[in-house]
Amino acid sequence: MNEGPFRRLLVDDINKADVILTGIPYDEGASCGSGAHLAPKTMRALSAYLPPLTKDGNDISSLKIFDSGDIKKCKDYFKTIEKEALNRFKSDKFNIFLGGDHSVTIPLQKAFFDYCKQNNKIPAIIHLDAHPDICDVYDGSKVSHACTNRRSIDNGYNPIDITLIGIRGYEKQEVEYFNLHSEIDVYSTTKVHQMGVESIINEVVKKYDDRYAIYLSYDIDINDPAYAPGTGTPEAFGLTSFEVLTIVTELFKKAPIKAFDIVEISPLLDINNITSWLALKTLYEVFEILIAKKNESKE
Repeated sequence: MNEGPFRRLLVDDINKADVILTGIPYDEGASCGSGAHLAPKTMRALSAYLPPLTKDGNDISSLKIFDSGDIKKCKDYFKTIEKEALNRFKSDKFNIFLGGDHSVTIPLQKAFFDYCKQNNKIPAIIHLDAHPDICDVYDGSKVSHACTNRRSIDNGYNPIDITLIGIRGYEKQEVEYFNLHSEIDVYSTTKVHQMGVESIINEVVKKYDDRYAIYLSYDIDINDPAYAPGTGTPEAFGLTSFEVLTIVTELFKKAPIKAFDIVEISPLLDINNITSWLALKTLYEVFEILIAKKNESKE
């Protein structure tokens, strides 16, 4: 059944929305495997076939989304993204961004940093990814998708307030950087399997109290390529989709997450859209948690 994008969840009035959804169809920061610019369009189209129910059959139709459309490519695109994102953050709605490659997170996290400072919160980043994305320069660019976290540090984030989970693919310069910055928590897939997902979540949640506001950035390649083949930089020895879902949902339940992006989905490289479906189904599980938090705030 096709009832249009995000069946029964969309509203035309932003004041009636719980979530603002924004697409950023850009992948010029990708080093290989293009196609992520198609992800927002693809995910919207597929969402028309997805009932507003969780994997356990729970109704999420009370969650309302205002789709603000795509931020169109233009001159000084990253500046435009930053400005548009800051305006959306100021609405005090929960913001979800659909990339795009991971370079689009650079201006998004810059805007989030400014928003947090304006609201007396400590800005923090949880980065779910196969790669650290903490290169200074990659492929001759300082705004490559491999430079996301390094630019965020340059833009004011304290390294101690950045947590990386799912890492298993490094550049030499990144290893050297971590050797100089042990204050950055890096949970490789090896460490996740040694400690267990629950222990990792407990450590991360303990780190961030209510003084913080967290930007959760979800690169789809944190999932093993067996679960998410449609990405430009697939990395072997990843986490299962259920492990990643557990990390995402438990963090949403227990940590002060205030913004969320999903990046690096490439429909061009996908098989039967299973990677886009994975992202959509994850979003719907997140929506259930946002409903629960909204209801708690009313009590």
